[in-house]
Amino acid sequence: MKTAVWWLAAALLFSGLLGRLAHVNSELDAERAAHAATARDRDQWKAAAEAYRKDAAAQAENARLCLERETKAARDAAERAAIVKQAKPRARTAEEKDTVVDDETRRRAVERLNRPL
Repeated sequence: MKTAVWWLAAALLFSGLLGRLAHVNSELDAERAAHAATARDRDQWKAAAEAYRKDAAAQAENARLCLERETKAARDAAERAAIVKQAKPRARTAEEKDTVVDDETRRRAVERLNRPL
């Protein structure tokens, strides 16, 4: 009888431990599922952030190129204005009136037109 009580107590303890193990396993499975969902969310946000970063980098490059073009256009306009400002009208001979501009204006205009693109 004493042995039967011990066996009964051991069986109850064992079944309690098995129940607890099943409960802990179900909690672990739920936690793993939540972790997998979080990992998926992380990967989606990481991909979105990378796409935004690439877009921002492309926009920054476009802005840099635009500013370079604008700077070059401003330089070119200033250069053209300087050429026109330095061109001095003077009395020319009858022959020059038909064919020739002054040397400095012609030289600067030729240099400007012959620059590489």
